Amino acid sequence: MKSEKTTAFISYLDQRTASVQEDIRRLIADNRRDEADFEKIRANIFQIVKTIFQASERMSQEESERVRFLSSRLALFQETWEASLMKAKEHGEDLKIVKEQTRLEALAEIQDQFRRTWEVTA
Repeated sequence: MKSEKTTAFISYLDQRTASVQEDIRRLIADNRRDEADFEKIRANIFQIVKTIFQASERMSQEESERVRFLSSRLALFQETWEASLMKAKEHGEDLKIVKEQTRLEALAEIQDQFRRTWEVTA
């Protein structure tokens, strides 16, 4: 049996994915493929987090353990993507900079919702 918080968090991830996918369709229709590609990155982040969270449900029945697991994964993503962003800036790789910024923006939004859902203090 899933908790209300788990159901709400998965629902949030699904709703954001659907919203971003709608943005992608609109951008493609407007012939704005580059922007659509960045939105695809954003949608992918929501799906990755959902997959990890669902995997944690199979690993433990304890919600507190699942929350800790996801929290550690989100922190690892942030650390990795911030390092990649710094490297891209050092090398003047504009496209990579925007990709990493897009990943970090999506991650920040997810982390905010995660904290609000479980009232996790960082």
